[in-house]
Amino acid sequence: MGYVRARRLILLTGLLVLAAVALVTWVRGVDTVEVAATILFLPVFVAFVWKGVAGGLVGAVGAIAAYAALRAPAIDAIGAGEFTGLLLSRASAYLIFGLVGGWSAQVLEGSLEKLELYDEIDDETGLYNARHLLNQLDLETARARRYQTLFSVVELVIPGEALARLRPRERRSVLTGLGRVIADSVRNVDHVVHLRDGGTHHLVAVLPETAGEGAAVFCSRFADRVREHLAERGVVVPAAEATALTVPGDEAALEALRARVRDVDARQHR
Repeated sequence: MGYVRARRLILLTGLLVLAAVALVTWVRGVDTVEVAATILFLPVFVAFVWKGVAGGLVGAVGAIAAYAALRAPAIDAIGAGEFTGLLLSRASAYLIFGLVGGWSAQVLEGSLEKLELYDEIDDETGLYNARHLLNQLDLETARARRYQTLFSVVELVIPGEALARLRPRERRSVLTGLGRVIADSVRNVDHVVHLRDGGTHHLVAVLPETAGEGAAVFCSRFADRVREHLAERGVVVPAAEATALTVPGDEAALEALRARVRDVDARQHR
């Protein structure tokens, strides 16, 4: 989950909680100004979620000013001495809430951005993602050049229409199950990636130390295993389009694949 999505979730949850607290205080017959004081935590919350510590500080100062304005008539009537403690406690609460909340929001944003930067796992299947594939292709290409070895890449294309008929929950279940099946059926040294390019699903397997003959055998078995798993769940895939390439020998095809994967990764990690 990127910070944009996390921020939306935090905002929704926090606003609901603060609104519920304000409603409870109002139902319990708390002084109207104090109910408003509780509601003033809302803009502070929104400010620090969006702008971190700076936003929290600005929001807190605004809330303090608004609360002081709400108490101004009573202060004029009775005197400031009766409200000094209350004003200080409210000001402290707004400031602590804004500053600590803003700091926490910044830490969360940094952590999620770092996680996304190094994330190499596909959310839909639990297999590897486009970023991992790019790194793995670079690694295998460098290894093949240095040690005069070879490797193969197999790509299986699943038309989007095959899964589009499923409800979202069913589609998620099918893809998750497919990821587990594939992960359990390949060698530990193989790397299988799931890519979504528009509505089309691509399964790409990087096979170290595998020549063209072995890749052809893997390609056939791989396609049959995927079709079998999908058919068991009511997803009919026509003859799935599977291709294999081997390096050295298919460098041009590998570069074309790398370019497509780079585009997918750019869309996933803007």
